[in-house]
Amino acid sequence: MRTARKRLAIWGSLAALLAIGLAYALRPQPIQVDLATAQTGLLRVTVDEEGETRVHEVYTLHAPLRGQLQRITAEAGDPVKAGETLLAQIEPAAPAFLDVRTEAEQRAAVEAAGATYNLAAAELNKAKADLTFAEGERARARLLIERNTISRRALDDAERIYIVAQANLATAEAALNVRRHELSQARSRLLSRQEIKDRSGPCECVPLTAPVSGVVLRVMRRSEGVVEAGTPLLEIGDPGDKEIVVNLLSEDAVKLKPGQKAIVGGWGGDDLNAVVRRIEPFGRTEVS
Repeated sequence: MRTARKRLAIWGSLAALLAIGLAYALRPQPIQVDLATAQTGLLRVTVDEEGETRVHEVYTLHAPLRGQLQRITAEAGDPVKAGETLLAQIEPAAPAFLDVRTEAEQRAAVEAAGATYNLAAAELNKAKADLTFAEGERARARLLIERNTISRRALDDAERIYIVAQANLATAEAALNVRRHELSQARSRLLSRQEIKDRSGPCECVPLTAPVSGVVLRVMRRSEGVVEAGTPLLEIGDPGDKEIVVNLLSEDAVKLKPGQKAIVGGWGGDDLNAVVRRIEPFGRTEVS
């Protein structure tokens, strides 16, 4: 009997402790709250979106003409000053190689120019001879008119022939000069690249200076070589004049107006204050 009572007392104590633990665990808990005084304030509604920072005004330096571009040594980030900093130079490009057919045509052109030059030289000699003869005829006519041997009309004809002979001589001399230049021009087309290089003097380069003050943003063509007119070479801008471009959904873009305040954050420093400058009047479709 004593053992049974003892067991009953132990199990009863354990049951009582269990009941007390369950009651403590399931008791109602108070809710923790923060107390504050209600006040009237401003409600800030924001449109959050990631944007891209870029220089506001970017100037691209293009090759003004076709030529041999010298190697550009400028690096991105180098400061430049408008009208003073030399960025690139372009010199005359070497002529193209002549194939067999083109070379034969040029040699034939040289021979034709030489023949026309010889013809002009012969015409000049003829004009000189005519002038000499006309000068002698005029002198005889003047002598005979003093003796009243010939008429006044014969003297006038001799004077006219002499003047015409002078004009023919001047024309022949001009024609010979033209043919001489044509012959030189035809021969110049046959000059080799090495001959052109040997005859070339100091470089008559076209300097390209910075159009605005700022820094070099990007070098688009660095190596030396032949470039065509209009080839982009460098981009220049002022890093202090930046803007942020944000692509928004149409439902968010219609809520914004130029002049509204903007906050720039998440760039690695303190938040910056900005202003909405422009909202583009067109949109585009993007499929996500």
